[in-house]
Amino acid sequence: MPAPTGVGVAGDAVRYPRFERHALAGLIILAIALVVVPEAINHVFVKHSPDLPPLEESGGTAEVPLAHLARLGGSAVLLVYTSAVVLLTRGRPDRTVGGVLVLLLAVNVPYVISPSLPPTADWPKILLANLFVIALWKTGASIEALKWLPILATGIGVYSLIGGLLAPAYMMYNIVSVKAIVAGWELAGPFGHGNVLGMYCAVAFSLVPLVPGRRWQLFCGAVLLATIVASASRTAVIAAVMVLLWWGICRVRSVINVRFAGTVFVSGAAVGMLILPFLPWDPHAFTDRAAVWAASLAQWQQSPLVGLGVNWFLIDAQHNANVAAWAYVGTGHNLVVDTLVKSGVIGLAVLAPVLVVAILGARTLQLSRQIALFGYLGAFFVAASTEAVWALLPNLQLFPISGLIFAVLVLNRFGKPA
Repeated sequence: MPAPTGVGVAGDAVRYPRFERHALAGLIILAIALVVVPEAINHVFVKHSPDLPPLEESGGTAEVPLAHLARLGGSAVLLVYTSAVVLLTRGRPDRTVGGVLVLLLAVNVPYVISPSLPPTADWPKILLANLFVIALWKTGASIEALKWLPILATGIGVYSLIGGLLAPAYMMYNIVSVKAIVAGWELAGPFGHGNVLGMYCAVAFSLVPLVPGRRWQLFCGAVLLATIVASASRTAVIAAVMVLLWWGICRVRSVINVRFAGTVFVSGAAVGMLILPFLPWDPHAFTDRAAVWAASLAQWQQSPLVGLGVNWFLIDAQHNANVAAWAYVGTGHNLVVDTLVKSGVIGLAVLAPVLVVAILGARTLQLSRQIALFGYLGAFFVAASTEAVWALLPNLQLFPISGLIFAVLVLNRFGKPA
């Protein structure tokens, strides 16, 4: 049979075959490096300061000059590389525009409907996010490339554990922890908060089945679990336990049942994330997160349709004495609550298709990849119930473990052969 149009038999039609082959892996590795390397440099020189916003990008003024330079340089490198992928790669011949439109709407609509224009510093980030989505789309967004996330997160875990032993003042979020799970450790590693390290490792742990080789899977899984426990992030521990339970279920299911069970598992976690903050909790429930939910929803009611602005938690709330006491955490501590406050019902409406299409994309994968990605989605929604673990801008700290993976799920070619 003749080859599909645009596909060369020996790569003769591809101008830069090696670049195209590794383009997606490069995007993933550079995206992780952009948010991890500056943080690691910063915490080589600066000790951790407890009770800072845990899940948002740290401002440049809080960084040492070398870390700030690394962040700016990393952003420039990723922008150039992403532009090269968009301009120089041929693109997959069977890609469709539906997924890329869903993602572009989710990236841009919150800024379009925002009550005020984004600050000047946000424009390069928005441009990079749009280019990144298009670059992923042109590569075909292969699920296999996500193996780099657990591999690199294992490296972060090894670095953090060794650093915790050798330089605890620079690696521990709290030297004397009141919530430690084991040995008094509350490890933050290269990040500004232990919860971030825990979230990275929990998400990476769910993707360990993508790592080639059983021995490497066991090694990565053991390191990631140890780092999760050392971080003292209870949300991350719960997410990891849910992944282990999911893997246990998969051991006794057929292919069709894995698809059905995974859909039920992920849908249940998503529904739990949706309804949890709207239940009548005691304000001190979930370590005072219930109070943050109630206060956030009260603020959202001032502008239910378009919200209060993408940067409300980081800018407006910090200058308002009436809400700063609870808003200093930097998020709504729940994905739904956080989205409603920032971009209202419209913002939630453009985010929902990303989540739904990602679940549908996971259903079309091969068995081993279904196990990994259903595990990821379940872990993500469990974490998103009490933490706003979401970002669609590559410059933000949580992008590699949230928006990036969802974008790959949305843009991958639904199991079609190349």
